[in-house]
Amino acid sequence: MKKIKSFGGKNLGGGKQEKLLKDFAKMQEELQKKIQELEESFSQIEVEASVGGGAVRIVATCDRRVKDIEIDEDLKEDFDTLKDLLIAGVNEVMEKIEKRREEEMSKITQQFGIPGLM
Repeated sequence: MKKIKSFGGKNLGGGKQEKLLKDFAKMQEELQKKIQELEESFSQIEVEASVGGGAVRIVATCDRRVKDIEIDEDLKEDFDTLKDLLIAGVNEVMEKIEKRREEEMSKITQQFGIPGLM
């Protein structure tokens, strides 16, 4: 930003705005770096959902990857119930993933004074 000079040779602003813009750019860069690090860490954060009284247990990571599915032996004979419980379990684990991602993102945005970014 170009500084404007008065007749007396004094600057008429520009300096504070330049510093403010530089500070903002630096903060934005730091925020992007933190968000990138968080995204990379999501592959290590696990969430678990259990449905049907523990008959089906699903483990997934916060990068939205199903890691393991455990099924009670009794369900292997009842395909329709198994299917319903798998759908319920996957939906529940996905909801938990989204909640955990929002919690982790909130920690970062609060550091930068940006409430409710996600």
